[in-house]
Amino acid sequence: MNRKDLSILLVDDEESMVEWLSILLEQSGYAVKSFSHPEEALKWGESNPVNVLISDIRMPAMSGLELFAGIRETHPDAAGILMTAFSSIDTAVKAVRQGASDYLLKPFKTSQMLAAIEKAVREKRITAENRALKQKLSKEYNFQGIIGKSPSIIKLLELVRKVADQPSTVLISGESGTGKELIAKAIHNNSVRKDDPFIGINCGSLSPNLLESELFGHRKGSFTGAYRDKEGLMIAAGRGTLFLDEIGELNKDLQVKLLRAIQERQVRPVGATATKPFKGRLICATNSNLKEMVELGTFRRDLYYRLNVLPLYVPPLRERYEDIPLLVKHFLENGNYPGKAFSQESLDVFKQYKWPGNVRELQNIIERVCVMSSTRTVQVDELPGFLSGSRADSVIPAENSLFDSETSALPLLSEIEKAWIFYVLEKKAEGQKRAAAKILGINEATLHRRLEKYKRKDKQ
Repeated sequence: MNRKDLSILLVDDEESMVEWLSILLEQSGYAVKSFSHPEEALKWGESNPVNVLISDIRMPAMSGLELFAGIRETHPDAAGILMTAFSSIDTAVKAVRQGASDYLLKPFKTSQMLAAIEKAVREKRITAENRALKQKLSKEYNFQGIIGKSPSIIKLLELVRKVADQPSTVLISGESGTGKELIAKAIHNNSVRKDDPFIGINCGSLSPNLLESELFGHRKGSFTGAYRDKEGLMIAAGRGTLFLDEIGELNKDLQVKLLRAIQERQVRPVGATATKPFKGRLICATNSNLKEMVELGTFRRDLYYRLNVLPLYVPPLRERYEDIPLLVKHFLENGNYPGKAFSQESLDVFKQYKWPGNVRELQNIIERVCVMSSTRTVQVDELPGFLSGSRADSVIPAENSLFDSETSALPLLSEIEKAWIFYVLEKKAEGQKRAAAKILGINEATLHRRLEKYKRKDKQ
């Protein structure tokens, strides 16, 4: 990094000091942005790069230590050089603990300031090199469990690498069972936040009241059963990542509250009057078409635009059949099935099936077949018949087929979904909703809601 590429933020309430240091640094070849008011500097730093902060410690509106802490929230790798005319061991210790690379006592020589900047640049370079070395030594991209060589997966993983270190919200879309949470974890594990918590929650698995308490926390006595204060997940995530799966399941009330929390970067626990800062990164996932939900009025347009900053799409398995042999090999190796293999004919059957449950369904089938099969290499006749449609347990029985070859009419997507859900529930899960939800790749609460919706429509 050359000097012109280094962004230095200079802050001191003494305008003469700001003017002198600005001239010194610019003449030395550095790019400098200077302020006399720390709150203005902090606001500027929210949307501009900051490599090094040079700040006085004692200022009326905000101390240099507070400013440095605020800058580090947006720019975790920013170096800090703090200046003071009032020497204090306690203050120096606090500065070092916060990550400041140097602490200068006024008045200082110009050579001291330039040496402090060079030191900060060296430390920043070493940190970047160490991080690059760790990434090189670890598995490529560190994409645990994301297997594939198809163009669509390679493109997706390249996008994951690009967005990993960005602070912006990511919206991951894709069908159930495609591995959206794995993508979210890959983003987290390849970012500067990887040493901080990754906390995930399924927005469709809890009632609205319980979900609000889980996300925002609550105060003791705020509702029946609130026997103690509870910290919400948005606070518990710290500077890490909060992953909200099935974001489309949020009701209108929670959509408003989440929007406010994102806009203000503040969280108000249930029953509290004061707010707490939300410092983490937000990654959301959905198997619903949020844009369509916006048009239908079931999802807030303003929240959609807040979430859809960095969109990622996870392709279904039927769009990357060439990845199936790699996935089968991966599940065999990680499923404790030593010596087990699938014949080429079996793999060909896998490549012809549509996989409505995607990768999760493939893993489920491999586990089932490996447990039931007594041969070393699984043959076609050991596979469930519905994979090839060769026996009575094909995906959708012919007598209930939605596709009539003698008519040009095609079924609506909702009709296909309804038929598939009831088929899995009745024929595959023998009426057991928990088992049906697992096969379908959705949670049980979502299945209950879909069934209730179909019942209401049937009564109309």
